[in-house]
Amino acid sequence: MFTDIEGSTRLWEQHPEAMGVALRRHDELLRSAIESSSGYVFKTVGDAFCAAFAAAQDALEAAARAQAALQAEPWPEEAGLAVRMALHTGQCEERDGDYFGPTVNRAARLEATAHGGQVVLSQATAVMVRDTLPEGLELEDLGSHRLKDLERPEQVFSLRMEGLAQEFPPLRSLDNPALPNNLPAQSDHFIGRVREVAEVRDLVDGNRLVTLTGAGGSGKTRLALQVAADLLDGSGDGVWLVELAPVSDEDRVAATVNAVLGIAPQPGRPELDTLVDALEPQRLLIMLDNCEHLIGACAKACDAILRRCPGVHLLVTSREPLGIGGETIYRVPSLSVPDGETGPDGTGPDPGVSDAVALFLDRARAQGATVSLDATTGPLLASICRRLDGMPLAIELAAARLRSMSVATIHDRLDQRFRLLTGGSRSALPRQQTLRATVEWSYSLLTGPEQAVLRRLSVFVEGFDLEAAEAVCALDDTDPFDVADMVGSLVDKSLVVADPLGTGVRYRFLQTIRQFGAEHLVEQGGDEAADVAAAHCSYYLSVAEEAAPHLPGADQARWTARLRTDDANIQRAVEHAVEDADEGGTARALRFAVALRRYWWGRIRAGDTVLRLMPVLERPEAATTPELLGRAMVSVLDALGPLGHVDAARLGEQAVQLVRPLGDDRLLMEALGSLSLVYGVVGEDARGLALTEEAVALARGLGDDLAVAMALGVHLFAAVSRGDFDAAEADALFAEAIARAERSGDLFTLSTITNNAGCHALQVGNLPAARTWFERSLQVCDVLGIDRVNGLINLGWVIREEHGSGAAGRFGEALVLGRRSGDRMATAYACLGLACSAGDESRWHRAALLHGVAQALIDQVGSPWWEPEVRYRQASLDIIGEHLTGPELELALADGRSLSFDQMVDLALGRSRPG
Repeated sequence: MFTDIEGSTRLWEQHPEAMGVALRRHDELLRSAIESSSGYVFKTVGDAFCAAFAAAQDALEAAARAQAALQAEPWPEEAGLAVRMALHTGQCEERDGDYFGPTVNRAARLEATAHGGQVVLSQATAVMVRDTLPEGLELEDLGSHRLKDLERPEQVFSLRMEGLAQEFPPLRSLDNPALPNNLPAQSDHFIGRVREVAEVRDLVDGNRLVTLTGAGGSGKTRLALQVAADLLDGSGDGVWLVELAPVSDEDRVAATVNAVLGIAPQPGRPELDTLVDALEPQRLLIMLDNCEHLIGACAKACDAILRRCPGVHLLVTSREPLGIGGETIYRVPSLSVPDGETGPDGTGPDPGVSDAVALFLDRARAQGATVSLDATTGPLLASICRRLDGMPLAIELAAARLRSMSVATIHDRLDQRFRLLTGGSRSALPRQQTLRATVEWSYSLLTGPEQAVLRRLSVFVEGFDLEAAEAVCALDDTDPFDVADMVGSLVDKSLVVADPLGTGVRYRFLQTIRQFGAEHLVEQGGDEAADVAAAHCSYYLSVAEEAAPHLPGADQARWTARLRTDDANIQRAVEHAVEDADEGGTARALRFAVALRRYWWGRIRAGDTVLRLMPVLERPEAATTPELLGRAMVSVLDALGPLGHVDAARLGEQAVQLVRPLGDDRLLMEALGSLSLVYGVVGEDARGLALTEEAVALARGLGDDLAVAMALGVHLFAAVSRGDFDAAEADALFAEAIARAERSGDLFTLSTITNNAGCHALQVGNLPAARTWFERSLQVCDVLGIDRVNGLINLGWVIREEHGSGAAGRFGEALVLGRRSGDRMATAYACLGLACSAGDESRWHRAALLHGVAQALIDQVGSPWWEPEVRYRQASLDIIGEHLTGPELELALADGRSLSFDQMVDLALGRSRPG
């Protein structure tokens, strides 16, 4: 049930005080009528009420009761209220107490056709109530009407009731002669776009020429049609659609508009002059659809109308702006998609709240396919819609594939999207029946140089800036200064998206356009693809090497953020260097390893990129430059060692052996420290501690705050992990290391040392100090945007020792981060924390299962448990053993150990059960 007050805006403007009093009484009467009929008011917007009922009969009784009460109320003479109401029946989606979906939209459109004092019903509601109408109520069939949602016509009924007005003007539907228009009926629902419709309506109200731009398939036409329908209110000479897609001759633009508006040609007179003369006294809205291939003629016609026809508003759709004075540009965004972020419980956002998923489900129903939104399909649908950039045409074509494929199959085949996404509506234009045809249409309208730049830009991953575009696209046939103009042109033509970033602009492709460009780059033949990849690799190597000197020290956060912005491009450039197996490619790969060493410290997913460099270290070409190779080995070791990589110890020993003869004490110190961390991971604490003592001696000889802080950091880590230290001496060394790290300005080193200081405090039982150090470490990690998983686990232990709440939440968040980064050691310790937390809650069987999971994970790493986790684990198992029999405990531990990695993590996060 939807209601609102007719003419309320005018009443508020003329009689604000009386309206304030009247509206309060209106709200009381409506709410009473709705709630007394078992209804639920789920939303109020201004003076409008939106209510839901379990039965259509209840809604009818509420409407009749409300209208009777409103009619009987002695309203002030200057503020008499006339309320219109609409009843519609159907399924809705409920979220957070609100309702969404086509049924809600249809009810709102139906209510908009009514007049004050009138109650209208859809056919779905009329069918359900007409055989049980209370005495005194009748339904009058008003016939079939097209609502402003442009969908199928609706059979509308009006409620007749004794004591109320019986006669009303014709409904404000698209069939009302008082609303002249030629807007076409649409065969499908208009999904979402609430914000966009409101924004475009406001623009059209305040500007005489509004151009909707966007990539092919972005939904420009459907959005413009909906706005045009909403603006049709009977106050002028109507709303008129002019479809220009079939027109191929620019000289026919004005003639086409004349034909639509019924303006007769005048022999010997230009069509545009005839058009402008006829429009000059009129007040109307003209929608010019698909102007991009006739851009010059459309610009000329619109300019003439703007100059001579003050009552005419123009709503244009085009893949690029017209480029004339008075034009307001609205770039149509993609449909909203789930953001892909994973929450602390390991689950993603609700896919049901996105317009893209709603569109997919609606079009799936139109295909006769039943797709439920559940734990299995939800992530698949979210991924499909993200990978299709929320592009309506692509989503509709994907949903059409449900005639022969499952959701999972569509998801798995999206990398072949131009072959997969075909078979759309036969009534659509040919270029809208396949995704490739849509993109090809835009590509064909580009100049040769623009096509070349678009192809070359496809090498970028997740965006680029103008400097990068100029470096990569300016090959022998293209001047760097021309690239900027062509990128701007591609933005205007909706093939490249420009996003403001701080004081600059960052550019990106929709993935569909990027894939199209990449295919054409390969199809172009010759050396273009290889030259573009080489230019991309060289540019990002220069970026990495420019950043490297700034990554230690006070500018660390700024330069880390700079690299993080282009993380995906850097990964792709490293891959290209690795794929180039000649001497030049090997050297570039090693240089990447050296330059990015500090950036990779603490970076989620850095291990994936670094693993690709491992084979490069073994190439014969790598040994030709021992210093470069040694530095690269240390860099790779830093990234892989903490993850428990099986070859880390061997690599570290090779690095130390290679570096010792070079006479570079700083590099040797770093190699010794990195190898000591590896020994600590695999449980060889004594060997690691000996290496750190040598590293500290070398660092003190350098007399450099950062070097000493780093060396002391690895030394203290080894000592604390082994449990072989004097507490007072450790406190003094931690104080020195932290002070030196602070003086150096190196936040990463500071975060590592403060985390280790917290571990030391935890081991000696100083919980307040431990919490302080762990929280400080996490704050520094957040500033740098680096992995905070270890700090979360450690803070979880402190909270647990304090007997506070929230420990399990910290362990769960750490587990999600560890899974995402591939850090098996972190996942093991996080699972151990969750196991102990389950025991604290007396969930004995779950605790035992998770202890089995944690042990299996740490066994895969090949490392023993560290202190104080050894004590925590044993104490937890002892308590569990008091509540489970020996065989029960052993069976649960074995069940936990038998799971796959994904099953282990899902179990730990509470998303599944074994078996």
